[in-house]
Amino acid sequence: MSVVRFVQNFSQRRALIASADARAIEALSVTLGKLGLLVEPLGAEGAQAPLADLDAARDVLFLDGDLHAPPIVPTGPTAELPLVPLVGLVGVEAPSRLRALMLAGATAFLPKPVYGGSVYSALYLAVNEHARKAALGSAVEELEQRRRQRRYVVKAILIVIAEAGLDDEAAFQSLRRAAMRARLGLEAYCEQLVRERADEDLDNPAAPFARAAVD
Repeated sequence: MSVVRFVQNFSQRRALIASADARAIEALSVTLGKLGLLVEPLGAEGAQAPLADLDAARDVLFLDGDLHAPPIVPTGPTAELPLVPLVGLVGVEAPSRLRALMLAGATAFLPKPVYGGSVYSALYLAVNEHARKAALGSAVEELEQRRRQRRYVVKAILIVIAEAGLDDEAAFQSLRRAAMRARLGLEAYCEQLVRERADEDLDNPAAPFARAAVD
């Protein structure tokens, strides 16, 4: 897993504020503007509508937990994680509203009324925790992908043993060298090899018997 670099400067980012609370919007707009963010209040008119044109590398969403019909936040490549960092604005501290913000993917909370001195901390936590979770999710997905491909390594070794007459260790080393030449991971190269052999056998049903006769 690669090391996540912590972001400290949020200049040139865009802050989207989904709230019907005029005081919260004003307080956030002033403080976020001082931090160099472009502020776009969404108000409540986008209720229950999907948020469009979100930029995962630029946007941060401030979502008010007091909205009765909040906008739909799209998820990113990692399941259960929103496409952009999300700060939950907490007014009424009811468990149901806190749970709704958690389910939306909030990685930081900011109580209302909003005070300027607490905005940077919430922004810092939301952006960096979102990045950390996204990196962790990508690492888990990569490991799962390699696990799924591992069976192709075994099949590819058997193919090389049958076609080149090598033992299992020599066949494995041969595949490693071939994968390096192809600039592919071992698992990906073996999957490609197995699929190519399967396609050849489909195109020429006599191919497996011909290879067996040669062996």
